[in-house]
Amino acid sequence: MRSDEKRIDFISIAVADTTRIHTQLLAEAMKGDRALHVVAAAPSSRELLEAAARVPIDVVVISIALDDQPGRGLDVFREMRALHPDIKGVILLESSRTQDVLDCFRAGARGIFSRHDPLESLCKCIRRVYEGQVWARSVEIGVVLEALANSPLLRATNHKGMELLSTREREVIQYVASGMTNREIAESLGLSRHTVKNYLFRIFDKVGVSSRTELICHTMNRGKRHVEDRESDVGENLAKLTKAAESGMPLAQRQLAEHYLFANGSSDPVAAYMWFLLCQETTRTLHHDVDARKTSLALTMSAHQIAEAERRARTWLQEEKVAWSQDKKKKSGFVVDIEEERKKSSHPSNL
Repeated sequence: MRSDEKRIDFISIAVADTTRIHTQLLAEAMKGDRALHVVAAAPSSRELLEAAARVPIDVVVISIALDDQPGRGLDVFREMRALHPDIKGVILLESSRTQDVLDCFRAGARGIFSRHDPLESLCKCIRRVYEGQVWARSVEIGVVLEALANSPLLRATNHKGMELLSTREREVIQYVASGMTNREIAESLGLSRHTVKNYLFRIFDKVGVSSRTELICHTMNRGKRHVEDRESDVGENLAKLTKAAESGMPLAQRQLAEHYLFANGSSDPVAAYMWFLLCQETTRTLHHDVDARKTSLALTMSAHQIAEAERRARTWLQEEKVAWSQDKKKKSGFVVDIEEERKKSSHPSNL
């Protein structure tokens, strides 16, 4: 009988949060559900591992940080799965930071529970994970899908560049990298565990590794390098934007304010408001300077020349607006409406 088909008498739960008080609060939140039975409430890795060796555990609800160490919860969860492969995990996260979400699923977690979600949802989350489903918010699912879409595939080729891995072998690698056991892979693919084991031996030989652990590390390192490269690009672009904003460019100041306001998982409203204020002051100063220069120049021009200049400006702004609308869906990041920005530059009261 498959694990997701067996009748539920009760689900044995182990809980491990950052402090003893938080751990007890989580345990208390589950008492209202008769199907959930907390067999261990352990706020440290030592107590949790001791409990795992002493009593059967179906689902562990564990903070990503334990023992005052970021990521320690994932290390402990891996140790528990190494001893008891059937244990399913729900990881408690403070934010949906890309690397944290990916690390959770790579460690074999089936659920990610945000601390910002109501505790009433935790019981439902545990039930779904126990039944073999995945529990995550749309933002975490989006992170995983984005990583899969942009991560390089693990490939093995011979000296002629021919692909050595079959489609089924690549499927097995993806399942292994997601933390599934041989039995779970066999059930998912409709194969015997012996067949999955043979696939792994062939993959080891083709990829050039000698164990399941080396294969997972090899796969994770390739994906991690890609994520780090992307994060490096984002950091470099942010540094350039900050430099431009600090030099007094109003458009850069506004874009930087938008960045701090809408940054995924790390918004900073104080920094955003500060840059909006600086943008407002810079634009006001720029307006006075431009207005003085424009007035001085107009004294040397004829009415016909002024009218022609105004006509050209209107034409340019209209063409720019059309081009911006066409490119809006293609560009990433923050796009500034040039016409609106120029209008605001001419009317500081609108800022």
